[in-house]
Amino acid sequence: MILLLMVMASVNVILDFTRDEFTPDINTNMVISVLACGFATAFPAGAAFLISAKTRFKIGGVKVYRLASDVVLGIGLLAWFYLLVIRERPEYYEGASHMYVATWPVLLGAIAIVLYLSCLLVQGTLWAIKHNKVL
Repeated sequence: MILLLMVMASVNVILDFTRDEFTPDINTNMVISVLACGFATAFPAGAAFLISAKTRFKIGGVKVYRLASDVVLGIGLLAWFYLLVIRERPEYYEGASHMYVATWPVLLGAIAIVLYLSCLLVQGTLWAIKHNKVL
């Protein structure tokens, strides 16, 4: 699924660069933008998945960190599906892909960090309640 997210982001950039061109001029700027968008978009979901794979914390049988990583991946997949399939592509839409390259990875990264800190807070609170013998 993370690879699918990466491919969707890259295809969106390619479609924005090659709008209304039958023989697109592929240059280094386009290749770098496509790769940067793909890797930057997949990085927060991949990092969240790796963190979730290293933890075993569960609440009621639900792996909390895995749930948080799935939320990050799901938001990314929904957003890029919208940008790729549903959104119209007018003939002149200057800078659209560059805006997505800059904003979506940062937004997904911020969501991943907030969810990770929330998981740590929940885990720490449950540990403190479990190990607090004073009350």
